[in-house]
Amino acid sequence: MKKIIQTIVCAFLLAMHNPAVAESSQSIGDYIVHFNALSTESLPPSVASAYGITRSKNKGLLNISVLKKGGDFRGVEADIKVNATNLTGQFREINLRKIQEQNAIYYISEFSVADRETLDFSITVTTADSKTGNMKLRQQFFAN
Repeated sequence: MKKIIQTIVCAFLLAMHNPAVAESSQSIGDYIVHFNALSTESLPPSVASAYGITRSKNKGLLNISVLKKGGDFRGVEADIKVNATNLTGQFREINLRKIQEQNAIYYISEFSVADRETLDFSITVTTADSKTGNMKLRQQFFAN
């Protein structure tokens, strides 16, 4: 399990240096929300397999984590709602699934994308103590 966590952290760090990946964070009171979107093809095969993610140029992945500020920045559960709209106004609801490992909690979603499709994500996070934050993320995906 430790090896899988290390692989995910490595993949996340590599993704941050990839221009086809959008990553951002926002504070909500005593919490910080990290969110990013990328092509599932950029995930290492071992990570994709471990989490049942299909690697493909035509699949995007949204990853959201909510951390409690403090010495250990531990992952916490939150109520997260996401939708996305492309540049032609087509709306889609993004359904997340929770992944929990030791002190880490991630919410991820896979979705289909077309070549050069730009998605505008609207993310609403409500923490256990009812603090709410709204975030925006824009990501263009390249399938070729």
